Amino acid sequence: MNILLTSVGRRSYLVKYFKQVLGNDGEVHVSNSSALTPAFSYADKSTVTPLIYDKNYIPYLLNYCKKNRIHAIISLFDIDLPVLSENKQLFNDIGVQVVVSDKSVIDICNDKLETYKFLVRNGFNAPKTYISLKDALNSIKIGEIKYPVIVKPRWGMGSIGVYEAENEEELLVLYKKALSNIKNSYLIYESKNKIDESVIIQEKLAGQEYGLDVINDLNANYQNTIVKVKYSMRSGETDCAETVDNPLLKKLGASISNKLRHIGNLDVDVFICKHTPYILEMNARFGGGYPFSHMAGVNLPRAIVHWLKGEKAPMSLFKEEIGILSHKDIDVISIIKPAEQFYCMDPKAFNIVRIDSKEEIVGILNEYDLVFRPSVSSRIKDFNEYADKLLNNALVYAAQINGKNIGFIAFYANDKESKTAFITLLGVLPSVQNQGIGTALLKLCFDVSQEKEMSYVKLEVRKHNDRAINFYKKYGFQFCGEASADSMYMVRKL
Repeated sequence: MNILLTSVGRRSYLVKYFKQVLGNDGEVHVSNSSALTPAFSYADKSTVTPLIYDKNYIPYLLNYCKKNRIHAIISLFDIDLPVLSENKQLFNDIGVQVVVSDKSVIDICNDKLETYKFLVRNGFNAPKTYISLKDALNSIKIGEIKYPVIVKPRWGMGSIGVYEAENEEELLVLYKKALSNIKNSYLIYESKNKIDESVIIQEKLAGQEYGLDVINDLNANYQNTIVKVKYSMRSGETDCAETVDNPLLKKLGASISNKLRHIGNLDVDVFICKHTPYILEMNARFGGGYPFSHMAGVNLPRAIVHWLKGEKAPMSLFKEEIGILSHKDIDVISIIKPAEQFYCMDPKAFNIVRIDSKEEIVGILNEYDLVFRPSVSSRIKDFNEYADKLLNNALVYAAQINGKNIGFIAFYANDKESKTAFITLLGVLPSVQNQGIGTALLKLCFDVSQEKEMSYVKLEVRKHNDRAINFYKKYGFQFCGEASADSMYMVRKL
């Protein structure tokens, strides 16, 4: 089973959770609209997509799913949810299940004004919310609410454009500031049709904040509510929390599930003010608070895989251990910044050309230096000298889109005695990986080597480069000896 996590961003932990569940029985694929994505480093395969609201976004995903035999899609980003929900049938037609709630549920959760209306309509407590600045000021004047008040985007996530106003002067300024933030960020996508109604004013809740993971199965049947008391926040996400036994909030989660009928996880923010729970927000996806549930023994990824297989998920997967205190840590990983981002819908959209000038070869070596790990420059000190060697003894080909290099291969096919060609470099920009470019370059190498009467193709690969090893194994390469303390030779018969 292959699963695609879209808009993966920094949710590396979810990539790890799903990989642990699938083991050797499937792959975790991830996507994002930028190659500068930390979670790419942890997935089996990754791809850079068009922007979510680009007309090619859904066609791109459909094409990717067909090529990579994807069984299910799970989105991790609010902006992505309505687009995928609207197109569930298109994916279903090609055998891909989109694990996302119905569009009506997404509209309620993504739109904080609709969230407020839904909560009030169904008898839940919620902070008073105003879409009109005039109405908010009037309510403050008559004492219905009082300062400070919260100003924030109607469609938003994290802490973008969220402010606290202590008085009328601040409220007027921060209202305009929030509107400016919306217009100059990705929040404009959902707000553009109602830009004059894209900022809300809410009364500020005073009390202890809790996070709920309200879990339903893929048919919207309630499973459990995991309650966590929040101790600290960072950029709108829970940073430190502890699982607690709170029957009141457990019951609240069950009631929300029954009324909303969401699918999978529902991330809910709740304040308890004078023993009364007030619901602040709901997110119909894995939220930033889910890792605290997972640390306490809950395993929703495993349950989802059971459901996708048509199996019943054991209730033990939803049972949390009480009193588990967890804190998110900060880690730094190395990611590769591509020279330029591309995406192509059709593998035939690029063409492969022979590179036969020293200047072009040097340019490619510099351009792709950091695509390789370790870098090319850490192994080859003089690019000019190495370019001369390649030009005189090897063959260099580049895959191009509109004249831009997006991948290249350099190989020798001149050993008449052993009849073995040797690939010295094969690189593809991270932003276009998993689109058939590396495969096309490799197959070109096979064809040219056969024309030059070679019987084998050989290469050197680092022992811990699992992605490269799996790629070469896919095309018939086998280990044939140790090259160094940290690298191996692989060979393929032509």
